[in-house]
Amino acid sequence: MRLTETLLQVQLCTMHSQQPRVTNVLIAGGGSGGHVAPAIASAESLSAKGVHVLLAHSNRKIDFDMMEDSPFDSVVLAAAPLSMKPLGLIRFCIGFLRATHQVKRIIKENKIDCVLATGGFVSAPALHAGRKVGCKTVLLNLDDPPGKANKLAVRWADTVLTTVICALNDAVKIAPPLRQSVIASKNAGESKKIFGLNPNRMMLLVTGASQGASTINQLLPALAKMQPTFFQGWEILHIAGNDHADSVKQAWQDAGVSCRVVGFIQNMGDAWGAADLAITRGGANTIAEISINRVPSIVLPYPYHQDDHQRTNAEPLEELGGVYIANDHKQLELNLKDAGVLILELLKQHQTRFTMRQAMVESPSSNGADAIASACLSKPD
Repeated sequence: MRLTETLLQVQLCTMHSQQPRVTNVLIAGGGSGGHVAPAIASAESLSAKGVHVLLAHSNRKIDFDMMEDSPFDSVVLAAAPLSMKPLGLIRFCIGFLRATHQVKRIIKENKIDCVLATGGFVSAPALHAGRKVGCKTVLLNLDDPPGKANKLAVRWADTVLTTVICALNDAVKIAPPLRQSVIASKNAGESKKIFGLNPNRMMLLVTGASQGASTINQLLPALAKMQPTFFQGWEILHIAGNDHADSVKQAWQDAGVSCRVVGFIQNMGDAWGAADLAITRGGANTIAEISINRVPSIVLPYPYHQDDHQRTNAEPLEELGGVYIANDHKQLELNLKDAGVLILELLKQHQTRFTMRQAMVESPSSNGADAIASACLSKPD
């Protein structure tokens, strides 16, 4: 943890000790797993401090999947994504108004003291409602540049926290918040046994985050089919996304290489704990999980983001030496010739993987969930 982050947490905790107790917090975040995960992480820290937490998310399936094993109460907000297309803009405006009224009612009925937004299209109406009724409001930003929802929501935030340096005014940088379930708690052998893998073999983890990644799903089985000898001595765990698991399982069978394929894993800490090498996307949560679990990784940033913020997320860890960033060319043949070559090299280069892991061991990361909780509980300026 950097000194500035340590001082921030000390300052926030000191402010909290001087403030009448906050007892109820509404956390709004949703639309993707990347927004629900930090909401749950923040809820865990607040709950540990004796605060009652209510989570608000969107009606998307991934939000329900992420919340499935969560112990926290939750509600669905009637918000819609921001769009500049005529029909999309109308849906957004209607959803914004409905969600704002809904959150106002939730605040009143649950005696909410603070509204925390962790991103996604449910965040803006939640903070807007909080500001309207006089609740304390806190915004968490995870990306540089910030997403459309956060650019809108920031105007209603009393406190702005960010896990990356960004252009939001008066934003305070903290470590990324992480759920306890994504932090490895067992040794590598025990973690491999959970997935039915040989504890004495190395493990390759392939994941496109909560919903899977089609180009990564295609790349690894195709690479194994072309170069099966490189995968000898490895156990493979491929998290393909619930909608893609069957087709990915068939692709590995066609390749003639044994692979454990699953759609989704709640306790990612077990997967990270088992991994000797990972192939991943570059979402903010994924990069934070790689860092705290010290897993050598090849990151293929999502290629359809115009701002390429997943590359920005991964660059500090690449500079540290913990990951390699490869281009996702969207076409299988190009990916085989580029990222595929790097994957094959790292499968064989044990010393390189060891050096990557050591780089992260020597510069340990921290969990920012407690800093978020302290910000929610601290006295407003």
